[in-house]
Amino acid sequence: MSVHSDTLEMTTNLDSHDQADAAPELEYKSVRSDSLNMFGAAIGGAILGMLLTLLVLAMINGGTLSFTGGERLDALEANVARINENVGSVSTNVDIVAQQAQLVQTQLDTLESSMTSEMATVNESLAVLDETRTQFDTFVGALTVALDEINGVSEE
Repeated sequence: MSVHSDTLEMTTNLDSHDQADAAPELEYKSVRSDSLNMFGAAIGGAILGMLLTLLVLAMINGGTLSFTGGERLDALEANVARINENVGSVSTNVDIVAQQAQLVQTQLDTLESSMTSEMATVNESLAVLDETRTQFDTFVGALTVALDEINGVSEE
């Protein structure tokens, strides 16, 4: 029964709810005027900020906005020239290091190829030495058998 009464209440409240969703004409117009006021304030703030920046620059530069003279410009040019010289010397040093690295890489490649050929020679020498050892073992075995036979014949 309570479900029925809730449903009936909702149907009666729907009409008043639709009326509450519709914005009054006065409130809608105030939002538009607020937007225009905010836009005007943003433009005014930008202009005021630019003027204050120019004022600060004028105070820093001794009452003028131009940078066409004075010892500051000469000092700035001297600093830029020193920085340019330093960049040039650093660039030269980087080029020298690159050349040295390339030379070291070439030497390493040469040593690697030399080492590879030396390892091949060592492997061949080890194979020959292994064959010689096998032959020597065979010779010593045959000599031992022969000596045993000679000792066996002489003892009899």
